[in-house]
Amino acid sequence: MNLIKPFTLFGFPVMSTKLDKKSYNKKSIISAIEKNFKLNKVRNKWDKTSVLHHVYNDGANPQFNKIPYDTLIPVYQQALIAMFNRLELLSSFRFNFKIINYTCLSSSNFMNSHLHEGADFSGVHYIQFDKNHHTPTMFENTSPHIDYLLQLRPKLMKLLSNKHPSNSWAFKDWSLDAEEDDFCFSPAYLKHRINPQTSKKKNRITIVLNITLEPK
Repeated sequence: MNLIKPFTLFGFPVMSTKLDKKSYNKKSIISAIEKNFKLNKVRNKWDKTSVLHHVYNDGANPQFNKIPYDTLIPVYQQALIAMFNRLELLSSFRFNFKIINYTCLSSSNFMNSHLHEGADFSGVHYIQFDKNHHTPTMFENTSPHIDYLLQLRPKLMKLLSNKHPSNSWAFKDWSLDAEEDDFCFSPAYLKHRINPQTSKKKNRITIVLNITLEPK
C-alpha cells in the first residue's frame, strides 16, 4: 500500500491510497462480477431510475454468483488502520467494516445521488477503472451557501481554482483524480453519485464498504 493522501472536501476529511493489485486475487473478483453482469446488465433493486448493475438489496438472489472477497479483507483492514491513524482520534478505538456492494457500469450507465445510512465512513475501491472513459465518484456540496454563492460573489468564483480540493467549499460538486487500484475513504454522510460512463469496451467496477468506528 502506498502513502495516504488526505483531502478536505466541503469541510469533510477524505483520503485516498493505492492498493497493491498483487496483494489479493484481483482477476477472480473482476471475473465473477463480469459474469454476473452478463446475466443481467441492469441489476438494480435500489431505486427506480439509476441504470447500472449492482448487488445492493439483491445479495441473496440465487441467480447470481457470490464474489470471492476473502483475499481483500486484510488489504482493506490495513488501509483503514492507516487512515484512522490520520484522524487525530481522542482515544483507542475499534472498527468494523462490511463490503455492502459492488457496482458495474457500462456505457451511459449512472447511479443516483445518495449517502450511506447506518455507517460512519464509506470506502470505494476502483478495482477496474479507465480514467479516460470512466467517471470517478462525484461528491456533492450540501452546504446552504452553495445555492447562491455564484450569484452573489461572481468575482470571487473567478479567482478560485477548481483543481485544488481546498477550494471545494465554493463548488457544487467535486471529484478526486481517481485511478485504477485507488481506495477512497470518506464520511458516510458525504453525498455522492456516479455520472454517466462513456467507455463501450470496459466496464467501470468498484467495491463499496460501510465502516463503523467506536471507542474501546
